[in-house]
Amino acid sequence: MQRYLKILQEKTSAVFVHFDCRNHVRVIQPMGDGSRLYVCGTNAHSPKDWVLYSNLTHLPRHEYVPGIGMGVAKCPYDPADNSTALWVEKGNPGALPALYSGTNAEFTKADTVIFRTDLHNLTTGRREFSFKRTLKYDSKWLDKPNFVGSFDVGEYVLFFFRETAVEYINCGKAVYSRVARVCKRDTGGKNILSQNWATYLKARLNCSIPGEFPFYFNEIQSIYKVPGDDSRFYGVFTTASTGLMGSAICTFTIGDIQKAFEGKFKEQATSSSAWLPVISSRVPEPRPGTCVNDTSSLPDTVLNFIRSHPLMDSAVSHEHEKPIYYKRDLFFTRLVVDRVKVDMLGHQLDYTVYYAGTNSFCLVYLKMENRIVGNPQLALASDARYEAIKNDLKFTVGFTVESPQEI
Repeated sequence: MQRYLKILQEKTSAVFVHFDCRNHVRVIQPMGDGSRLYVCGTNAHSPKDWVLYSNLTHLPRHEYVPGIGMGVAKCPYDPADNSTALWVEKGNPGALPALYSGTNAEFTKADTVIFRTDLHNLTTGRREFSFKRTLKYDSKWLDKPNFVGSFDVGEYVLFFFRETAVEYINCGKAVYSRVARVCKRDTGGKNILSQNWATYLKARLNCSIPGEFPFYFNEIQSIYKVPGDDSRFYGVFTTASTGLMGSAICTFTIGDIQKAFEGKFKEQATSSSAWLPVISSRVPEPRPGTCVNDTSSLPDTVLNFIRSHPLMDSAVSHEHEKPIYYKRDLFFTRLVVDRVKVDMLGHQLDYTVYYAGTNSFCLVYLKMENRIVGNPQLALASDARYEAIKNDLKFTVGFTVESPQEI
């Protein structure tokens, strides 16, 4: 019996080793008009990226894309890591395309990063602007983050993640959800933050049941934006996995996110003091985090301030000051939102449909109905109905291939 168990253990270990040594594709992003795809995979713990045609055939040599080959800081080493990536065509320095990512930049997972690749002239292959990243090994910037999504919105790229809350560390250990932003035109500072973001800011996301003592869902698991609508973000939040299980769906408007970033900054004067808002008279001009034409021309006072004050004081409020839906003993892991308009007997019915995946491989179907009669701007009634549907679906964030050579 012991011999059988030993053989079984060895086989199980071999399976897990073989699993990690495959190439797990973690990033697929359309480029340009969609005729080409940017692809990045773990490549047996040695991240590698490619550019393919959308029909998955290889590019000829004369269409080589500069900067492609090394996938470090673009996708993770470990297929189990939570990461995000986004190909951005417009708004970058020199109007050059680039990949923005949030991932681990080291095999040891000691260096987590929000990253933008080198910007190359696609005609000449020349590097025009060097990469930009968050400050290395600085817990004020990032502290063991788990990334769940990123979006190109106006002048900024937004990143959503959960991380250890540095502002709570004197009271214990907690995880908070965050939204961070960087300006797409950011080229770093001249002497200070020369390889780092000069516009990086982050704020807490508040998803809670209101009351005198609010009940917080602190850990964001998924974020979704309806394509073509940059005004609203839908997030799935949970309680800590070590306590009582509960999940909520909260929405955040771009206006509330901007309001938080336009508010006061947060700081800790000494290592033993509480985190408090920075008084307005101490904030330099131009305001840190604001998009400017040339960040390398920013004064050192602004760069030093943003280096030590990336955190905003106020959290981003969720829409309507309460979750859309919450339930205990349920752990949401993924979210997709759809909007449906139906004309029925002269009445227009607007539906927002939420599809939430759970850790038990269930699909939870949530339908919110807004009835509008006559004038489409007059909301006469609204109600919400929720249903749960069990099925055999499994929710994944990528796919795997047997070996790196298969791509």
